Amino acid sequence: MVSPVQIQMQNNSRGIYETFDFRGLTADGRQAFIVKHTLFKPWFGTGTVTVALICFDRKTAKSQTFSACEDLTPAYEKQFRLAKNWESCSFAFASGSFFDISREMLRGKIHSHQGTMSWSLHLQRQDAVLHQLPQGLCFELPWPRHKVQVRDCFLSFHGKIQGAGVMLSGSFVGSNHHYWGDGYPVEYAAAQCNHFIEDESAFFYGFSARLSIAKLMTSPYVSMASLKLHGRWYNFSDMLHSVRHQLEALDNYRWRITFLNADYGLDVDIDGGNPRISAWTGWHAEQSWGGSSVIKTTPFASATMTLYQRNTKALVAELTTRDIELKTLLPENEPQSIGFSAAP
Repeated sequence: MVSPVQIQMQNNSRGIYETFDFRGLTADGRQAFIVKHTLFKPWFGTGTVTVALICFDRKTAKSQTFSACEDLTPAYEKQFRLAKNWESCSFAFASGSFFDISREMLRGKIHSHQGTMSWSLHLQRQDAVLHQLPQGLCFELPWPRHKVQVRDCFLSFHGKIQGAGVMLSGSFVGSNHHYWGDGYPVEYAAAQCNHFIEDESAFFYGFSARLSIAKLMTSPYVSMASLKLHGRWYNFSDMLHSVRHQLEALDNYRWRITFLNADYGLDVDIDGGNPRISAWTGWHAEQSWGGSSVIKTTPFASATMTLYQRNTKALVAELTTRDIELKTLLPENEPQSIGFSAAP
């Protein structure tokens, strides 16, 4: 079994793009944050270490991104290989920025041209791990070249994020994700949520992606999803059926799909809204063989999910939320700038 906290760079002799991310939402639902820790190592040349803090405000419909980046020198690469574990990992940048991750604590500071941001958050874990890809098949083989684990589906934060005109304090609910690959898929949408109106204990994670095959061609859409409802998991993650789900729409700000397994169907309709009046942001994800992709995201998308019995069409449950995180990548979105941040 692949540990959800193991630093995968130490097991990869080729290029890799790896992130260990935290997401949080304030109790009143107005503000949200993402803290991203990224290791990037290209096939050739020098990689980077990046930490980024993205803050979203529903009321003002704005987002702010702060980041620090440094070359991944051989000495720094050795440091991460020796650390082995994301939950006993720290790094100090030459600028004075830093991050520190442990099982119980998340700390950091970023000095940027926009100002200084710092965070100090105590973590209350439930250790609810989601391995959506089949472990023995996908995590230990080179394809697919994009792996994701939800380290903790239900994570509570207590503490403070402050600086540069931003102040978030108190308690937050969220999750912790671990992703690694040689970049990102050719095209994809992904969504996650643990803040449904009808069931506060429900959790959803799912994606649709077109994957590169030997860098010569792309796969059909591969889609998987898992929904935890009233303490029970409904999984739509059979690898053999992952191309048979009914994708209806995937664009910059929307994802609509019907997932099917032997017993159930799950209709997922996610709308991220107009980016001119909603809080969206974008960032660059480097590809290990060169170039970068533009990832767009909002934590304030609206969604309706309908779970039903496949044979009888009997309704099992309908869930709604205004707080689902939607991420999209379209191949036609070319980077127009350098650095971490990108226009949504």
